[in-house]
Amino acid sequence: MRTPPTDSELSELYTRYAPIILRRARSILGNEELAQDAVQETFAKVISRWGQFRGDASPTTWIYQITTNHCLNQLRNRKGRRDKLAQRHSELTPDRPAAPDRVLDADSVRDLLDGCDEETRRIIIHVYFDDLSREQTALLVGRSVPTVRKRIRGFLDHARAQMTTIGVAAVGLFLLYVGGHG
Repeated sequence: MRTPPTDSELSELYTRYAPIILRRARSILGNEELAQDAVQETFAKVISRWGQFRGDASPTTWIYQITTNHCLNQLRNRKGRRDKLAQRHSELTPDRPAAPDRVLDADSVRDLLDGCDEETRRIIIHVYFDDLSREQTALLVGRSVPTVRKRIRGFLDHARAQMTTIGVAAVGLFLLYVGGHG
């Protein structure tokens, strides 16, 4: 078991990794304030788990994974609040599709991710937010490339089904975006 990090090691880690963590958290959470909180929470977890770091991966990979898991947990925790908002919205506008010029943005993709299991979320984030290849993603999540492809297809099928209420133009934009990254 490793000894706890010294103050100078912590300072060096923060200086080196805080910008990386902030970018990662910002891309997953889509909110600057939540991303800054995630940086602090990630470092708290790094400190508390310092003895668990085995050195099998680089510190960057280890810290990046802690950040990703923390942010995905944050998204999951927000799901309950989003469900309530969605229910209220549907009560106000039942059976009425959104305006056809609505653009599917990162928040909409995050909403779609709420309906997925943890592993699928990680895969989609790695492929579409981080722009990693399916091969790189398979290595990160510990699955085969065919499994990663299957998870992506499942997500896309789910997204298409969910987006029927958004409007044809938004579906087209999303599929165009996804097709460009396929």
